[in-house]
Amino acid sequence: MRIAGGVVIDVRTGTASTRDVVVDGDRIAGLEAPARTDRDSVDAGGLFLLPGLIDCHIHLFCRSEDGDPADLPRYPEENHRAYAVDAAAKTVRGGVTSARDLGGWNHLEMGIREDVEAGRIPGPRLFLAGKLLSMPTEAVEYYPGMYRVAQGPDAVRAAAEEQLGHGADHIKVMATGAILSPEQEDARATQFTPEELRAAVETAEAAGKPVAAHAHARDGLENAARAGVSSIEHGTFADESVLRLMAELGTFLVPTLSARAPANGLEGVPEHIWRRLVETERTHIDAMRTAHRVGVRIAMGTDAGTPGNAHGMNASETALMVEEVGMSPEEAIEASTLLPAVLLRREGELGVLELGAFADVIGVRVDPREDIRELTRVVFVMKGGRIVRDDRAG
Repeated sequence: MRIAGGVVIDVRTGTASTRDVVVDGDRIAGLEAPARTDRDSVDAGGLFLLPGLIDCHIHLFCRSEDGDPADLPRYPEENHRAYAVDAAAKTVRGGVTSARDLGGWNHLEMGIREDVEAGRIPGPRLFLAGKLLSMPTEAVEYYPGMYRVAQGPDAVRAAAEEQLGHGADHIKVMATGAILSPEQEDARATQFTPEELRAAVETAEAAGKPVAAHAHARDGLENAARAGVSSIEHGTFADESVLRLMAELGTFLVPTLSARAPANGLEGVPEHIWRRLVETERTHIDAMRTAHRVGVRIAMGTDAGTPGNAHGMNASETALMVEEVGMSPEEAIEASTLLPAVLLRREGELGVLELGAFADVIGVRVDPREDIRELTRVVFVMKGGRIVRDDRAG
């Protein structure tokens, strides 16, 4: 197959040129000068082509339509699966061809990944954490199918091994409290100790898997970075000193700006969560601006599924990187394609339109380097050589 005549954006350089993307099976077989189209070609004239976006932080089982996370455990298991299947379809149609789920539901996500890989249902290429690892905390009552409670390094090692046994691609740990949690929990408080965090990292790395650390509190960020995690999620209360440490260590930051006040206008958000979101929004944005300034590697992640943060609208995060963090469009595109592939340890296979990479291609009508919001208006999506969406067809 040949995707012919589109303007291909090189995410490594930020440059663009008209090329035909030659696809063989699920991989890119070449980038060639435009040739005459034939019946095996897809005419991409008028489109700007990029690699499929990579969202490094989603929750397929979380319902963005619900304002109160406490409602989540009230749904039956079969309802959870149906919702997640629909969320996966919306995600890939929105231009996200690979996604990292950082907390599923009783390992139901493993079956969804299997169905996506077999082509039985549409969805992004999924990288799963299984249950997130946490000390005993009030948040478990909101997310009982998502948490695996453990205390002490040995118990954390066992819990990490358990997730790997279920087929986890990475391990998620809670280095601090959460914002979307019961009122008794404090996002400014550390949770797992440095020793527990190191136990998770050692266990995961022994299996060749990265660790992602949920962290809002400044000291929790430092604990996680020094423990050797690959990425820190959120980073709300980061200061310049800990961000410089992350830059020095090469620790990725996944901002999740889309999980924001006032929950994108959604009704029914508990008062204490609403207040937290409002009070922390400016602090979070300022921390992300500092991270960008001091050279922290940033990878796009939305926290899709949180209140008002809809599955399928993931590309809005890329726009927020430009509009609020101050990144250039080229930097934001790199943070949504090339750099997430590095974080996933799939550089060269994902996040680029290059020879040998997966044929994950998205198309938009306007150059996103001129209007980054155009990435929220994707009209063409190919994942692994199969067309998932083509709004121009028919």
